[in-house]
Amino acid sequence: MLSPIAKHNRRTTWVITGLEAGALLFVAGLVVLYLNPFWHFDDGGFLDWRLQWWNAAGEILMGAGVSTEALALVGLAAHIVSRFAYLRTWPYLMAALLVCCAVIWVSSAGFIRNLNAHFEWNAADGFNVFRLQAWDEGARVWRPVGSSGWQSTVGIQIQPLLRGYFKLNDWQKMNGDIGIRVVRIIPIAWPVKLGSLDETLQDPDETELMRAAAREDLKAVQQILSESKSGNVNALDQSGETALILACENPNATPAVVKALLAAGADANLRSRNGYTALTWSQARNNSEVSRLLRQAGGRP
Repeated sequence: MLSPIAKHNRRTTWVITGLEAGALLFVAGLVVLYLNPFWHFDDGGFLDWRLQWWNAAGEILMGAGVSTEALALVGLAAHIVSRFAYLRTWPYLMAALLVCCAVIWVSSAGFIRNLNAHFEWNAADGFNVFRLQAWDEGARVWRPVGSSGWQSTVGIQIQPLLRGYFKLNDWQKMNGDIGIRVVRIIPIAWPVKLGSLDETLQDPDETELMRAAAREDLKAVQQILSESKSGNVNALDQSGETALILACENPNATPAVVKALLAAGADANLRSRNGYTALTWSQARNNSEVSRLLRQAGGRP
């Protein structure tokens, strides 16, 4: 039979092993997410089918690591009480009971919680802002949730996926919001349908004038130009597109919006990163009236 000292040492070993195993699993999952080689489109223009499987493997490893770490920490607390209170088994039984009670309590409200992650990111500095928030139905506003440590743990799991998605689309900057799901109590998290257009993404280089021109809002375009809130009418977004190009890109482009932009000094011959000018888009949309206006302004396809 094991002596009390031998039992104590064995329990100590198990606690330390659990902490080490949890950390290793978490780091392994993080490495898997960062080294995903399948962030690309296949020949049909769709995301490589292996991408989701690879990401799922990384998320499972990280989730297993967080769960193992949490249980090991509970065991560590029981171990400390057992050692200093000279109790052998009761602290471990109480710890197991508390874990069971926590599981039952959480199951009554659901194991998964839907949250929103707001972020501001650029390739040089990474995530300058990453904030988890929940919708307050009563006040009709988003409110931050969780401690800084809890938010950091969730952020570490979500950010590699966002980085890969941004790199895939050749973005250097991006602000936005994405839905995520988080396990209650233990901060295991994953994004909701990343890349399915459910997220809200905004190019930081996009101006109010660009957004108004893209939606063909003549009144807003005229107001912005008159108030000079747009800065440079020929400002470029990350894709190298101007307000004029975005206006002509719209299948419902109107001559009035194009006239207002040209009158404000919009350059009809600026090309976006894909090599398209405003006239290229108007011709592709078979918009003869807009094409005529652009040619009169010296525009070339």
